[in-house]
Amino acid sequence: MQTLLRTAMVLASTGAVLLAGHQSFAESGAAGGAPVTASRDTILILDASGSMWGQIKGANKIVIAKDVVEGLVRGLPAQQRVGLVAYGHRREGDCGDIETLADVGAERGKIIGALRELSPKGKTPLTRSVEHAATALNYTKKAATIILVSDGLETCNADPCALARALEEGGLDFTVHVVGFDVTEKERAGLRCIAEETGGRFLAAGDADELTDALAQVAGEGTGGTAAPEGEPVPSTLAMKATILDGGPLIDSGLSWTVTPAVGGVPVFTANGGAAETEIVPGEYVAEAVWTGWRDGKPKKGKLAFTVKEQQPKVITVPIDLEIPVSLSAPATTAEGVAIDVAWSGPDDLGAAVSMNRPDDSPLAHIYFFPAARARTSDKSAVDTDGDGDVDQDDRATAKLGAPTVPGEYEVRYVLNDPALILARRPITVTDSLYAIDAPAAVPVSTRLDIAWSGPLTPGDVLTLVPAGFERPFDNKRYTPLKEGQPAVLTTPETPGDYEIRYVMYGGYTTYPGMMHAVQHTVPITVTDVSASVSAPETAVGGSTIDVIWQGPTQDWQDDFVSVVEPGAEAYNRNSWARISRNDNPVSPAPIRVPAIEGQYEVVYVLQPGGRVMARTPLTVTRAKATVDAPATVKAGEDFEVAWTGDGFGQDRVVVVEAGYPDHKMWSIGSNYGFAATTGAATGKVHGRVVKKPGQYEVRYVTGLQHQVLARDIFTVTE
Repeated sequence: MQTLLRTAMVLASTGAVLLAGHQSFAESGAAGGAPVTASRDTILILDASGSMWGQIKGANKIVIAKDVVEGLVRGLPAQQRVGLVAYGHRREGDCGDIETLADVGAERGKIIGALRELSPKGKTPLTRSVEHAATALNYTKKAATIILVSDGLETCNADPCALARALEEGGLDFTVHVVGFDVTEKERAGLRCIAEETGGRFLAAGDADELTDALAQVAGEGTGGTAAPEGEPVPSTLAMKATILDGGPLIDSGLSWTVTPAVGGVPVFTANGGAAETEIVPGEYVAEAVWTGWRDGKPKKGKLAFTVKEQQPKVITVPIDLEIPVSLSAPATTAEGVAIDVAWSGPDDLGAAVSMNRPDDSPLAHIYFFPAARARTSDKSAVDTDGDGDVDQDDRATAKLGAPTVPGEYEVRYVLNDPALILARRPITVTDSLYAIDAPAAVPVSTRLDIAWSGPLTPGDVLTLVPAGFERPFDNKRYTPLKEGQPAVLTTPETPGDYEIRYVMYGGYTTYPGMMHAVQHTVPITVTDVSASVSAPETAVGGSTIDVIWQGPTQDWQDDFVSVVEPGAEAYNRNSWARISRNDNPVSPAPIRVPAIEGQYEVVYVLQPGGRVMARTPLTVTRAKATVDAPATVKAGEDFEVAWTGDGFGQDRVVVVEAGYPDHKMWSIGSNYGFAATTGAATGKVHGRVVKKPGQYEVRYVTGLQHQVLARDIFTVTE
């Protein structure tokens, strides 16, 4: 066991485990790697990402891994300094979920306690976890070794191979051994480089026994125990714990333990309480646990056969069967996105739910689900299926359950919420559906498209047009809901470039990654550019109307318009614009009224839909001229005449306001406060109701556009 003392161990859910010398193992890397000695600190990195909920021979991988690692920790020499790091155990979807659970040199009890509390949840930040452990080991100044046990690949967009290379180059004497637990050939290739780059070893294990042997060989043969006299069996430590079903919560009280030889006979160990430990000679055994702490108070039992090897601590977890009658049935297959009928019976009153999951999901990581009790209440077809004369939760009910939008292998489950337990599961295969989109390869900008499509329509499906490589599934500003038997209508963007038309399956609301709005089919489309031109007078009087000569892409683009905007503006001016068609007939030249405010402008051609400016020409707007002349004094309430001069453009007006009234509020003063400035007139009447109170007033000439004051005259209203 001295070789283990020089190894820092990393248990990770990325899928690798170091194994050597076992015929069923895959191995690569240095022949021996860094030997483990007491002079080298050790860190175990345990993968607690969500994929560790996957099962091997009916047992959750996380349960297997925790038991094997605990056995390894128990077998380490007392002088071996070891620490524990885990990732993915606290939060879903967080690549920063990496935690040192026990510092190097921590007491064994603290490490074992931390191991037992781990529950998989999140992602696999493999690279950052190795870097985290290396930093904790002070690898640049001390000899250090990491052992990584993982069930998959990096899921946080990092390169573990590049990191391993950098750590090897910068370390004093740095080695990583990698153990792949239940990994595919592809995953092995992605993990092997970590060991190879640092002079370590890569091994792969497929079950609990192989994982145990792999870690023992990486750590070195034996545990450093004292040899027994020849002919006498050497006892090993046996640590026993129980959970509510497989992978459920640990049971800390109310247990009765009995350990019996597998061939039968007198029990070799009994105990009451929670977890139990004893010393036991090598051999084949059966452990039975009886628990009286469940809600109904009735004894619940669990049984597990196991093997104890000489001088190799053994840790077992016995799942307690709650003996709750549950039935669950579902189709063996369904097409992606097509909901299925699920029938069940069980303890709905305990907060149960029926859910759709991937096989390696945690109990509560639902893709889709429904509360069982509520669904049962809504099932009008429920009948007495157990023959007891009542229609209750012991009878089978039926409800619809959403299907994943991604093909693959899944499970339908009947689960409890508190505690989180899977009471029943049924496998289901979600098959791939064929979709097609018929669209032209190239289309001009801002053009309507009638797109033919085919495939099984599910509620909420859409077609969307997005830039090529668009990260989100669809553009919420450019999509159209699909209707059976009807083409989809989309409009190309106003900007040319490479785009994609996508068939997006809605799938129903879910927070499960990658399921809601799944892209089923994609076709490329090139959006080509068009041209336009515009010409106008070089100058114009503010508020006047000018004729704009334009040339558009085609005569069919009748929703385009021209506008007078500030120089460089990319949006039209809502105070000065005009369509280039009337009653579906082109209007050229197009009359447009220019802004009333003097200054530099541009006349632009605006493409619709989209509002893209296609062409522009400069325009100088000069200030319009006007005068007003009111009597010096006016009696309150009496009509009076005002003389004026000006262009009399549309909605220009002569109005009366109290002296000092803000110019920027003239938009609220209409011609009812005076009179409209009509071309050809020289005077106008102001009604006495406008000047009811004595005081100082102003008569003003105000433009119809932008309400600019062009002229003003002060007068007095007397009693």
